[in-house]
Formats: sequence, C-alpha cells, structure tokens
Amino acid sequence: MNTPLQNWIDEPIHCKEEDTLQRIHLAEQAARLVVSAHSWEASVVYGLTGPWGSGKTSMVELIVEALKERDPEWRVARFTPWATSDVSSLMSEFFAALEAALPEDGRDSAQKALRVCARVAGPWLGLIPIVGPALQGSAGILADATNPQMPWDEAFAEASASLRELDTPVLVVADDIDRLQADELLALLKVVRLLGRFPGVHYLLAYDEQTLIENLRGASIGVADADRARLFMEKIVQYPLTVPPLLTHQMRWRLGNGLSDLLGNLRRLWDENDTRMSDVFPFIESQLTTPRAIDRFLAQVRHYLPLQKQNEVNDVDVILLTFLHLQFPDLYNALPRWKNVLTGVQQELDKVLGRREDIQPQWDELLNLVHDRGGRRDASEVMKALFPALNPYSVRNRSAPRVCVPDYFNRYFAHTIPQADIADAEILSALEHASTPESDGNLLVSLLTENSYAERIDLVLKKLRALYGPESSAPGAPAVTLDLIRVVAGQIPKLEHTSRMFSSPRDQGRYLLADILERLPPTSPEELEGALAACPDWVERAQILRLALSRDSSSASPQAPEALTGAAASLTMEISNELLRHLGQRDNADIKSSPYIGFMFVEMFGEPGDLRNRILTRIKQGQFTTEDLAARFVTTQHLVGSREPVSQIGDFSQDLFATFAPARDMLYSRCREDVETSDISWANRRAFVRGRVQPPDASRSGGYASSPSDV
Repeated sequence: MNTPLQNWIDEPIHCKEEDTLQRIHLAEQAARLVVSAHSWEASVVYGLTGPWGSGKTSMVELIVEALKERDPEWRVARFTPWATSDVSSLMSEFFAALEAALPEDGRDSAQKALRVCARVAGPWLGLIPIVGPALQGSAGILADATNPQMPWDEAFAEASASLRELDTPVLVVADDIDRLQADELLALLKVVRLLGRFPGVHYLLAYDEQTLIENLRGASIGVADADRARLFMEKIVQYPLTVPPLLTHQMRWRLGNGLSDLLGNLRRLWDENDTRMSDVFPFIESQLTTPRAIDRFLAQVRHYLPLQKQNEVNDVDVILLTFLHLQFPDLYNALPRWKNVLTGVQQELDKVLGRREDIQPQWDELLNLVHDRGGRRDASEVMKALFPALNPYSVRNRSAPRVCVPDYFNRYFAHTIPQADIADAEILSALEHASTPESDGNLLVSLLTENSYAERIDLVLKKLRALYGPESSAPGAPAVTLDLIRVVAGQIPKLEHTSRMFSSPRDQGRYLLADILERLPPTSPEELEGALAACPDWVERAQILRLALSRDSSSASPQAPEALTGAAASLTMEISNELLRHLGQRDNADIKSSPYIGFMFVEMFGEPGDLRNRILTRIKQGQFTTEDLAARFVTTQHLVGSREPVSQIGDFSQDLFATFAPARDMLYSRCREDVETSDISWANRRAFVRGRVQPPDASRSGGYASSPSDV
C-alpha cells in the first residue's frame, strides 16, 4: 500500500496505481458486469452507493478505467446534474453529455435524432425549454429541433435506431445525484427511467443512499418512509453496487501511516510512552469512517502542528484537539471558556477557599454541546485523554507542555505563543547564556525586567522554578554556575514587589534563587558570597539564604549546605553592622528598610549575643534608646492588590525583641498609647510600642536575667 498523499486535496484518484484501499478488483468486476450485461435491446442502470467521503467518485474513475481497458469501443458520457441551475438546464445537460460521447463518424444523424427527442421530451417534464438558463453548448439542443411536433414514441425510435447504427455502447456516469433538490432528482430519475433508456446507453449513478432516500421522502411521489423509497429506487436501478466501508485495519493504516509520515516530514519525535492515541482510537474510528474524513483530518493536523515548534506543545494534544475541532466544533469552541475547570485551577482554588470538595464540575453542560449520544461518548473519551480533570481517578501525565497545564493551555487555541506567554526554548536559551563565564546575562535580564506584561514575567519565573525547583521534572535545565547565580541575584531588587495575596514577582525571584542555590556545584563560601553580592540589598540576600537553608537538605547537592552556611555566617556580620548604623540614625533611618528581617537572620544564623552586647554598649553611650530598638521590631502590613504602597503598623515581635534588648528599662513601665496605624514612621512606631512591651522573664527562652550591666 502507498501512503496517502502529503498535500491532500479533496480530489478522486484517476487510475489503479493510486488505489490505496485495494478496490481495483471491485472496479474490474463492475466493468465486467457492464460489458456482459450490455444489450442493444435494453438500457441498464447501475447504482454505486456509499456515504459521503467513502470514495464513490474514485470508484467511478476506477470502473471507467477498467471498462476502457476491457473494451475500448465503449464511450463514457460525463453527466453532472447537480451543477445545473434548474430542471430545464438539467435536461439540456443530459442530452449534451450524451451527444458529446458519440463517435465522430456518423454522429450527425444521431445528433439530430437526439435533439428531436430533447425537444419532444420537454412537456414530459413540464418544461418549455426553448429559452432559459441552459448550460453553455446545450441550449441549441433544445432549440434546434427539425420536427418539434413528432410523437415521443416515434422520436425515441428514430434516436434509438441512429444510436444502434453507430454500434458504440455508451455508459452515462452521473455522480453525486443525492446533491439534487427533490424536483431535480425526480426529473433526473424520469430521464433515466423513461426518456433516456436508449438501447446501448447504460447508466452508472453514484449517490449516498441515506441522503437520496431522505430527498425522495420529501418529494410528492407517495413515498412516505424509507422502505417505500428503497422500493421506488429498485424500479430505477437494476444492479446496486456498494463502496465497501473502511475496515479497522485500513483505518489504522491510513491514519497511523498518515500521522507517521506527517511527523517524519516535520522531524517531530513521537513519545512512545504516550499511549493515548491507541487508547482513544476506537472513539476516533467511530467518527472518521471514510477515507475523506481521515484525509481531511490529517490535512488539518498537517496545517496546525507546524505552527508550534517541537517541545513547545504536546503533539498528541494537538492531534486530539484537531479531532475535536473537526468533529465537534461547538464543543471545541467552548473549551477556552472552561479553561480553569479543565486545567484544575478552579478545583484548587475551591480547596484553598475551603469550598466543598464533593461538588464536581458540571461536565454534562459541556459535553451536551455534542448532540448525539454516540458522538457524546466519543468526545468524552477524547476529552478525558486531554484533560485528566474530567476523570478524578486519572494518573495521566500532567506535566508541561500538556494542554491540561494552565500555563500552556492558551497556546493550543492561539496556535502560537501568545504575547503573555513565552517559548520554553527562549527560557533555556537565556539560561544557557547567563550560565557562561563573564556573561552579562542580558537575555535573562530582559525576560525578567523588560516586559510590559506583568503576567509574562510571572510566567518566566514560574517556568524557571519548574526547571530548578526541588520537584522539577523538566529536562534540559543548564547546570548551575556562579555566573547564573550572579545574574539572577542582580535582578531580584528590580522585580516588582507589589502586595499580592499569594506572592509577588520579587517573592518568586527569591524562591527561584533559593532553588538554584540548592543545586550548587562545589563552591567556597567566599565565592558564593561574591556571586550573591550582585544583589546590593542585604535584606534580599538574607531572605534568599534563609529560604535556601530552611529547606530539607536531602534535596540539595552535597556541597550546598556548607557553602550556604558559610555565606550566611558572613552575611550576619554585615547585617549586624547595618543594624547598628540604622539604629544610630534613629527616627531619620530609611522607613523602607527592614531591620526586623536582619535581627531575625542574625538570631537564626549568627551570634545574637554578640550583637546584643554591641547594642547595649551603644544604648549606654546614648547613641540610641531602647525605644528606638523596640520600634525596629514593629512589623508592617500591606494592602493586598494595591500597586501603590499602602502600609500600616502591624504587630510587635516581643520574643525577638527580648533577644537583643536590655533586661531593665523604663520602657517596660510606660502606659499603652493609641496611635494612627497608617503612620509607619519610626517616631510613630516608638509611640506604638509604649505599653506593649512586656518585661523580660529570666525563665523564658530569649529573656535575660537582670544584672548591673543591663541597666
């Protein structure tokens, strides 16, 4: 067997060499039947039936080829009734086709006789076809009649005798007669049954039986049901022939070879572990039942698949979505509106918000867009293969770049990478560039900072985390280098830090760098500290190291903990100096700074006792007060969803304050003051802590017993 043509157009085959469905033996047998049944005393009608797209026209071409090979004397008249504009034109086209099939020698008398028949036949069909929209080249057939008053029997006998004298059998081929309107169909059948049964002139009618039966039931001929319509056709057609349906192995071959050739030409690799095409084949087979349906489907896949580069989409998903697009367009067009449900986003949000978990999505509302029961079953199974959310027991792969993954869903329907999306290849390219020695990382910098779509930056960070996160399954992530750490660290302060319910780009940037740090190559603390210094903000560096060191070390590279711990210890010394400088500025210190984070970092990874002693010394020296110190442990809150900073005083961290504060101070005996919480100045925070600070308890962890040196 040959593979279906790559550049498919809906045209029939014309010779047996193009027969991919092994039907030539049927065509040859039909040709033998036509020759053997030929008689100069009768006219035989053959009916070739099959559904639309089953290959009737191709079968007709094979029969005609086989007929000419068997007996070259046969002439074929091509009659195209559905191309006419009305019944009058149909009549003209019939006689024009028959006349054109006559041999050159001796055709004049036969032509004249046929034209007389054409003129006389008009009243039989209720026509006056002297003028009107007859087809080009056939208007004269009706007008050029030497004896228009001749009786039909006499005109028919004269035409029959003229045709017999030519000694040339004719096969009139009329394809797709089921396309005709009811009145046109009846006119054609009258021609074939009554007016055109010239001896030696035979007919091959091709049609979809179901459609033709429905058309007959709509005509006014007393045919009320399908059985009566079939009996009516038995009077017309003596030899019913059938285009065989596609067998399962033929479907699998045509579809499988077509997809294999298509993917091969596009140089796409097929994931042999993805068995979904085999799993849903019975349901695809139920819909793609004809060669045209399969070839049309393959042509659509061939059109859409190259729009996305390999690995940017899942090829099986593209193929199955194309199937839904062709067979169930209403369902397909509704899918983008169901994105959150199909990808599981809505279900996860319901869990976060504490909604009832037993409430399942109303899948029937979506699937009922397919109106017949069998189609709904087929569509449902294909949908389950695409979207595991439809099957709560599914264990199918939900990893990128599947359509069931929210971040990849849109590109399957845009047939490109949308503006708010980004190609995975672009991410990998930027990472490889940033991982090279002395790289300025401009490609990665551009992705993280130079884009007007905030959603796109979020997606870049999410994809980067998917490559380096502890549960990453994405292949191809470049190995971590100090150059990569340097580039990413330098961008952290530039990322947007708006208040969001879940996380801002800055938050995601910190998590990303913490992910990267867990994959450290052999590195000294000093080298790591130098790479992280690309981030000038010590608060950000503290946050990042805290995240990296607070994770389960089993997922980190063996050399990561030592380097991270060393870098953290070195950073605590820098932070201690910054905190003392900040305290020395008192109320004039930067209101946007976060000394609270610094104190917390020193407590976790440094020497809090050493910093406390340095603080107490400076309090004694009058450089700042305990109240100044306490104000640094007042947290702030931010309005969620606001792009402009909207902050207010939050709470006071008593335990952390007790770690660094003097044991006895008049601050502890102050009365509580009510303050305007929207004022987050250091002066107002000092007022806020008055009366809220509890005296340290020697028995409490973090507290210090009174001693003369604590005064």
